[in-house]
Amino acid sequence: MTQRIRNRSVLYNHRPFTGQGVSLYVAADAARVNYRRTRIVGGGRSRRRRRWIKGTGGDFDIASSMTKTARVGTVTHPTAQIVYALPAELLPVLPETEQDVTFDLRHFKDDVESEVSNYRTVRVTVDNSGNEVLEIRGSARLLSQEPRVGGVVRLRFRYLPARDGVQPTQFVATRTAGPTSPADATVTYGGERIIEIDTPALSDASPYTYTIRVENGATTQDLLTGIGVQADATGPPAPINGSTETK
Repeated sequence: MTQRIRNRSVLYNHRPFTGQGVSLYVAADAARVNYRRTRIVGGGRSRRRRRWIKGTGGDFDIASSMTKTARVGTVTHPTAQIVYALPAELLPVLPETEQDVTFDLRHFKDDVESEVSNYRTVRVTVDNSGNEVLEIRGSARLLSQEPRVGGVVRLRFRYLPARDGVQPTQFVATRTAGPTSPADATVTYGGERIIEIDTPALSDASPYTYTIRVENGATTQDLLTGIGVQADATGPPAPINGSTETK
């Protein structure tokens, strides 16, 4: 007669990272993405510990129910696209509201997954229907304001594009206050970091206030606001007379 005693040690035989591919992870709002499913398996005397026990007292398949990863999708090499439909719990509850959803991709190969956590994640804003709300999320820093001849002022700034959101196609300098009403000044964006916009001829009777806006079709965003601009429409006086001397 042979007596068999069930071993209470748990053998985790789930291997989610075999082969080579990419895993997709998702988190609501701007929270840090969770990559692992941390569980306590087995008995425990404290009530707090027993709440995390997987199972209801019977036998269960550890390989399928005790997963080691919190990913929501995966593809194997050489597939380069993951199709993922946002579940209802990641959408805003009320109509006409928005919510941020953070996405991250991590590579794996031969049972080893990338250990880089929450680096270069992508944030997407969605509405109650799951549609993306388009935004331009880059930022800028004003570098200088250079008065030019004839009342023109050159605005120079550094643009820092965002990894997510919509990339701009043009920058627009708009007068919001001042003695005259000049037209907007527009420059096309081609990936430059230093942007220069020349205003139309301005009056030097009093300062202007300008706003620089980024645009991509109907998607717009104020980038720099409250820029004080003082033009020099008169310039230095012309010389009255002069002479030369040979040495």
